[in-house]
Amino acid sequence: SAAMPTPPPVPQSKLEELLQKVLPEQLEELVKTINSENKHALPSDYTLTQLLKSYTGYNSWMAKAARDGSVDKLQKELDAIPVEAVPDPTTIADRVSIMLKIGRRYVYDSKFSEARKTFLDAYDLVKGKPEIQKVMKDDDYVRLLEWVGMVKHWTYDLDGATECYQECSNLEPTNAEVLVKRAGVAMDGGKHDQALKLFEKALIMDPDAVDALLHRANLRMLQSNLQEAQSDLEKCVKLRPNHVLAHLRLAAVLTSKNDPLGAKKHLEQAARVDPDSSEVQSYRGELLFTQNEFGQAKEQFEKAIQLEPKNPTPYVNAALACLNSPPEPGKQMEVAMEAVQFLEQAIEVDPQFQAAYIQLGQLKLGMAQDLVSARQVLEMYEKGLSYCRTKDEMRDLCSMKILTQAQVDAANQLKMETFSLQ
Repeated sequence: SAAMPTPPPVPQSKLEELLQKVLPEQLEELVKTINSENKHALPSDYTLTQLLKSYTGYNSWMAKAARDGSVDKLQKELDAIPVEAVPDPTTIADRVSIMLKIGRRYVYDSKFSEARKTFLDAYDLVKGKPEIQKVMKDDDYVRLLEWVGMVKHWTYDLDGATECYQECSNLEPTNAEVLVKRAGVAMDGGKHDQALKLFEKALIMDPDAVDALLHRANLRMLQSNLQEAQSDLEKCVKLRPNHVLAHLRLAAVLTSKNDPLGAKKHLEQAARVDPDSSEVQSYRGELLFTQNEFGQAKEQFEKAIQLEPKNPTPYVNAALACLNSPPEPGKQMEVAMEAVQFLEQAIEVDPQFQAAYIQLGQLKLGMAQDLVSARQVLEMYEKGLSYCRTKDEMRDLCSMKILTQAQVDAANQLKMETFSLQ
């Protein structure tokens, strides 16, 4: 007969008790470390590009950046401005306007870290100096404020972002887009009611504000309010029939509401508009996955990976498709290793992608035969936690870490160098 697996060192009921006790304290400790370590770490380029594309203004910003020309060319213009002993407000204003163009061009070139630095440097020159602000040409000052709000949001400086957007709103009281961005900051701060009020206000100003509908639908999905999310997204695609993101979100909502036919319809509409979108392929895989077609789903996820290797989601989905496929006899370990590889790639392309750490940790612990590999999982959870920005983001990973630590400690005390965590 096959050997009995060694029982896990700590029984399940004990672990649940432990979590209730330890999790709140550990989360408090971890929250204190947020600001120190990766304070200015930006989200991945892929995440930032997706965020920017979720705003209607994206195409016109990028068109302007294309017209402005290269960073080198703009930098030469900046260097050509004479350095005066006592700088005239107009001179500084001109300098800041060129810096605004340079920052925007960096965004166009996907150099987000350089963009952030340029916008912040430009802002330092005009902050609290109305005499310079009012001689800046066109709407350059407000546009600079809006970008500064955005780059502060990227690094989770939520108060700083709100302050900039608030000033934008004071200068352009009828700008609905700025309200949508303010609502996004409120959402990330967990202030859902405030975000809803801002979305309302934006939609009163402009009933056709597609961005307000799209981002409010995200909030509704977070709140599991599928009905409201669906109606926002339906308005969205009515106003803009080619809105790929809105069609994909609608497909997700309809899948959750058990309407695979409706979901497929919106998925196909998105695919017609943008057949090369990794999101479209990835979502097609997710639909197949819900129908237990794991092999076909995995093919779709692999297509998505080829189209946009920097999108972490299809790697995690491909791993789950591997693990859910009924393995051929004797192939279990091979399949598990393939899943591990997909998950490690997800973390490589986006070290902030929480879902990958959780799946990978569980998988590796399931395969762990000794304490060395269990300790490696703990180190991996530590790494994932160092990238977290909010308490909510930390909760799941922190729970996993506490449970794993308990198992390792118990095994240590019992002098078990080998064990099964299943």
